[in-house]
Amino acid sequence: MRSLFVRIFLWLWLAMAVVAALLVITSPFFTKSRPALESWHESAETWASGRAEAAARQIAEGGVDGLRMGRGQGRGGPGGPHPPARVFVLDEDGVDLHGAPVPPEVVDVARQAASTKVEQTHREGAFYLVARPVVDPDGRLLVVVAAHHSPPRLVNLLEPKALAWRLAVLVVVVGGLSFWLARYLSSPMGALRRATRRLSEGDLSTRVGGRVVRRRDEIGQLARDFDAMAERIEALVGSQRRLLGDVSHELRSPLARLVVALELARARAGDAAGELLDRIGQEADRLDRLIGQLLLLERLESGGAEGEATPVDLGRLLSEVADDAAFEAAAEGREVRFDAPEGVVVDGRAELLRSAFENVLRNAVRHTPSGTAVEVELGISDDEVEVAVRDHGPGIAEDELDRVFEPFYRVQEARERATGGVGLGLAIAARAVRAHGGAVSAANHPEGGLVVTVRLPKR
Repeated sequence: MRSLFVRIFLWLWLAMAVVAALLVITSPFFTKSRPALESWHESAETWASGRAEAAARQIAEGGVDGLRMGRGQGRGGPGGPHPPARVFVLDEDGVDLHGAPVPPEVVDVARQAASTKVEQTHREGAFYLVARPVVDPDGRLLVVVAAHHSPPRLVNLLEPKALAWRLAVLVVVVGGLSFWLARYLSSPMGALRRATRRLSEGDLSTRVGGRVVRRRDEIGQLARDFDAMAERIEALVGSQRRLLGDVSHELRSPLARLVVALELARARAGDAAGELLDRIGQEADRLDRLIGQLLLLERLESGGAEGEATPVDLGRLLSEVADDAAFEAAAEGREVRFDAPEGVVVDGRAELLRSAFENVLRNAVRHTPSGTAVEVELGISDDEVEVAVRDHGPGIAEDELDRVFEPFYRVQEARERATGGVGLGLAIAARAVRAHGGAVSAANHPEGGLVVTVRLPKR
């Protein structure tokens, strides 16, 4: 039985079969002793017998005309096919003395009583009849039939006390089978859900494993496919990271030789070549910074940037980073405003945190218009420290806010190229913050501009 569909079908079918079997097995108990129903039978018989006896006595003493009328008793009228409670007076042929219509059951029991000259009783469902033969003062043989038609109440049929233990057994048995089936289906789904969540959070070593992958149904196949997919993704991402790291390392050597050759050329060349050599030097510096960012990103992705955490005065670190950014921004007519309380300390690696905030601040300075300021605020809550960096630029489309932290992702490619960005700064910042157990997010400010918020655990 490898098919999950077949298993579900068979277990549900088995549950219903068990319920049916228990009903069949316990069915004798439903009819063996039913006090409430027996009490209803006795009550109906007592009423019918008493009314027939009283009517027969009255007829024997004073004839049909001496029969007193009472509640539930009549000598004529249709009364319906099954009147709730009536007394009929019929001759020995089963004809009502007053010509009223008589139900067939009443006629039959009256004829039996007339032919046997003894009292007859008959019960058909909720219709209870007692027929008593009587001779009136004129010597005629008459039959008095007391009819009682009163269906038992639901409580008489169900017998709650008698059914309670049977219902309890059914609930326990069906509930046990249903619980086992629900656990059988939900447990592996929970393992798959947890593995999927860990993989989405970046843990590429996640595997379902265990008993789930050894199952021989659709869930087991899904778990094995998930593990194969996770292994393939880990291999692809690992090879990409290794390639990125290897290429970055390999570029360092020719870049270093290029810088040496540039200095030699600068010493030998005349003033006419100075401007061109300066341009080459600027591009070499830019290439060196890019390679440094790539190497840092590769270390963060692989966990190689981890070190011993020490207490870091976050206010002082942010002040230094803001001062450096303000110096660079002043050349473009921009400002950096920093507001922070004193004594805000977190556990972390100071240089890694510095790199994260430098990238966030430089990104904000690059995109805030000339004549505006980048605002940096440091706040403290009960269990975390929050740093908010806001620029006054055009902001980002809502559907791209999460993607700005992906490596090499550019929101507006032409603008990024114009400002020298390659899409690594915020990616490095996000990974550095996550390495400290924090989180980073981006949102558009209601009054314009982009706000990048960094949250770190409080010490």
